[in-house]
Amino acid sequence: MKIVRSQQMNIKVTKEQAAMLEETLSQYRGMVRALMLLINAQWKTLQHCKEKDVVRSVEALMHPTKKRPLVKHRYFQSRFFKFPSYLRRVAINYAYGQVSSFQTRYDDWLINGYREKRIKVKVQNPKKGEQKYRQEVKLLRNKPPTLNCETKAFPSLYGGQCIRYTKDRQAAEIKVFHKKDWIWIRVQLTGKTRFDGLFLSPTLVQRNKRFYLSEPVKSDIQLKSKKQFSGKVLAVDSGINTTAVCAVVDKDGTVHDRFFIDRSDKDRENKRCARIAKAARQYTRHNHQSKKTHKLPKGFCAHDYERLRHLASNQAHHISKKIIQLALKHGCDAIVFEDLKGWKPKAGRKGGQTKQNFHRWHHRMLHDRVKSKAEEKGLRFIDVFARGTSSEAHDGSGKVARDKDNYSLCTLQSKNSKGQNKRYHADLNASYNIAARGILKLYHPELCKLLWDALERKSPSITRNPWILATLWNRNAIEEQLRQESTTQCAA
Repeated sequence: MKIVRSQQMNIKVTKEQAAMLEETLSQYRGMVRALMLLINAQWKTLQHCKEKDVVRSVEALMHPTKKRPLVKHRYFQSRFFKFPSYLRRVAINYAYGQVSSFQTRYDDWLINGYREKRIKVKVQNPKKGEQKYRQEVKLLRNKPPTLNCETKAFPSLYGGQCIRYTKDRQAAEIKVFHKKDWIWIRVQLTGKTRFDGLFLSPTLVQRNKRFYLSEPVKSDIQLKSKKQFSGKVLAVDSGINTTAVCAVVDKDGTVHDRFFIDRSDKDRENKRCARIAKAARQYTRHNHQSKKTHKLPKGFCAHDYERLRHLASNQAHHISKKIIQLALKHGCDAIVFEDLKGWKPKAGRKGGQTKQNFHRWHHRMLHDRVKSKAEEKGLRFIDVFARGTSSEAHDGSGKVARDKDNYSLCTLQSKNSKGQNKRYHADLNASYNIAARGILKLYHPELCKLLWDALERKSPSITRNPWILATLWNRNAIEEQLRQESTTQCAA
């Protein structure tokens, strides 16, 4: 499996070198801005160009050569004199992508750029008992998309043409713009090389008045073959009460281990939330306009919200690292997550604590971090259908009943030795069911295909109940029954 990862190398520069790099970025962005206007003006002819022919077609309009001394747009030759050819081609590709995106959004706006608005219309001469106003739906035009040419683009530096590394990659020579000419300067690089593989063309990035090289590395990761499978998976249930509940389950449905991983910064998170709530109360109490509209201004407590996002990102990094370490420690073949992409919570009133907890829930960030790190370690990553993982009992006894006081606990319909209903951790129960679905996908693809075929022909043996851990225990009987039905169907 081929993957591409980026690593950051810091550039140590003097004040003069920093000024040269800033001037280089300014020149590159000026070229991109001018090219976007040119491509947008010539879009009727350029939109039909293939990907390989874009650079050639645009250069024919603005770049003179010995065989083509006269071009339509001479501005580029006088304004961007001696502009490096590789940087020019990078700028053309970037500008073409931006204009293509704008044209796609504009075409969509021409077709679907309307919104409905309900208005009150006064009824003339209403009869007795008839309402004085009636509601009508009026179609209004949305604002059209605009082409923003002031993009903060960063140039890609082609090796040998725009950047030359030393053998130890601790220093490099970069081609920069200085005093109306393009010269080479030598800079020192600091940072760790995190990945091994083929180094691709880096990107020159400026952030907070500092310069970096974003170096993409292409690696070829070998996944485990089926002969090397240990038969174990690590299932993860991401939740509100407990950030990640993990279970190690083998392909026969035996649970080997389980772990509970929670955020370690809840005190800092709660402190920031209390600070935002206090500021909101003070603003609405003393601001008369806010009392009427019940809305806070744009950018309210932006620094605190940004801090909350940084805390969530940091926790997603640390928790994903722990999950990968657990999977490697137990020799798991894959990590299984439930697919919650596009899921929206319905619980909680507007502005309530439950709604805020769901809003700050970073399940997708954790999902993406674990997937990225699993690929780097050669582990498979499986997404499974989420419905029924939490509401169904893993032992096959039916629906579970969540506690109203403590939502992390639930009651099963099965009985214990004392004749009472079993009590279980709700997220742990869900992790068992997630593991069962991942095991079905990874180790039993034939059974998975039989189940889909049975659903298509509406087999009476398929009850359409969710696939859970208890179903995995009885998979041999289910598979045999489905094979018999399939053979009977083919014979008929």
